[in-house]
Amino acid sequence: MDEAISLDQNGKLPPCAQLVRGMVVAARTGWADTVRAGQFLKILDQHGKRAGDFRAFNAANLDERPSAMHRRVWVNRLCPRPCESYHTKPRRPILPSAPCDEHRYQLYGIQREHANCSCNFRRMMAPFLGDVRRIPQPISLFMNVGVFSDGRVETGGNPSKPGDCVVFKAWVDTVVALSACPQDFNPVADWYPSDLHAGIYEAA
Repeated sequence: MDEAISLDQNGKLPPCAQLVRGMVVAARTGWADTVRAGQFLKILDQHGKRAGDFRAFNAANLDERPSAMHRRVWVNRLCPRPCESYHTKPRRPILPSAPCDEHRYQLYGIQREHANCSCNFRRMMAPFLGDVRRIPQPISLFMNVGVFSDGRVETGGNPSKPGDCVVFKAWVDTVVALSACPQDFNPVADWYPSDLHAGIYEAA
């Protein structure tokens, strides 16, 4: 994990941000932590062609989390561009810029237990949420899902390159959870899942 990053915000001079703590999220596992308001979260695909399911919650109210439909109304596009925020149901920005589960692998014919993003989420978020019964919709990182004019969607090969990253700024204290996607039955993680790197930074 690098020790500093430069963050280009709205074309202004990029401030330097120093690493507070970092984590290697091993393939097929998950990680959760709290990012304080004003801090940055960097998720790095060091190897290329990796994928991750990401979730975020208002630390002061864990029922408040990013909402895809409210975010689409706010930014008027399917996916936000750099510096556009993810918004919660109360239309509050929380961060700028359908997980796999045990049932999906059963459809693939896998009868044994298979690592999956939903179980990773339950395990990582148990200290914050207790017994997790409802799995919220994730923000899918580094994934390539095409949306066609007839409404059809299709998972394509992962285009992420070594060193690609996503950087979020926390507008409020935010509990975050990341699963290094275990999917090895379609090209979402290039058929061979591996680790992702996560780092929490603050302005120097």
